Amino acid sequence: MRRRLSALAAATLLTIGGLLLGTAAPAAADPPTVNFTDLCGAVGFSWDTGTIGGDDGWPTTVLRNDTVIDEFPMQSRGSQEYGASDGDVFEIRREGLPASSYLHRTPEGCTDAPLLTVTATSGCDGLTLSFVNAGATPVAGVQALSTGHPPWELEPIGPGATELTLPLADAAGFYVRSPRSDGGWSTWLVGTYTQPTDCPVDPSPIPSADPGPSDSPTDSPTDSPSAGSTATATPDATAAPGAGGGLPVTGAETALLSTVGLVLVGAGTALFVVARRRRVRFTTIEGQ
Repeated sequence: MRRRLSALAAATLLTIGGLLLGTAAPAAADPPTVNFTDLCGAVGFSWDTGTIGGDDGWPTTVLRNDTVIDEFPMQSRGSQEYGASDGDVFEIRREGLPASSYLHRTPEGCTDAPLLTVTATSGCDGLTLSFVNAGATPVAGVQALSTGHPPWELEPIGPGATELTLPLADAAGFYVRSPRSDGGWSTWLVGTYTQPTDCPVDPSPIPSADPGPSDSPTDSPTDSPSAGSTATATPDATAAPGAGGGLPVTGAETALLSTVGLVLVGAGTALFVVARRRRVRFTTIEGQ
């Protein structure tokens, strides 16, 4: 009877440990499926892991012609469209995945795609955006956006080089986009303005003893671009590029459950072996 009870206890521990181990290991997330699509003046980039879960993300870098144009945490699924000219080479680098490269070719029937290059430089006066239009016609509808500012509507960017300085606060994020002829927006550049550390500090003005009366007050705008661009009245509500879903979350709870399961399995196995080996033997005493 005792042997049967020991065997039953061991089997119970083995069953419980196996159940804990089975529930403690969630299904591993599959690598995302990355897709590229040629659009008129842009490349469509999308990804999908096929999983639904938390909001974890993996650092991802997007390059166009070996120049970084965007960085964001790739989540379970999402999409983005980046401005492109015929022959541009895109590369997607994501932690834990091999790099994906793509050569853009202008689709048939697309005749008005912009031939634009956008770069940014952080200066003491603000963020300087440099545009190079390699085409023969101006590129209209280009916008510069930053948190806390309404979008700056740029004047049509003519052939050649154009510069625009935006008065951004230190560490402010920004991105540049333009409308596509077939609908939607193309992102040309995403980044963060970082004010140089060696910028001179303006001394505080010394108040005059007798400022005197003022004939007419004047308002000098301090938040307008220095290249003649105008800003709209309302801020843009479009989310920044790189948004997506999430992958399942694992952590300390999973490790704890796995450890408990292993301990129970080991205890059950030991009890089962002891129960099998133990025998009750009866002896007789001669002469009784």
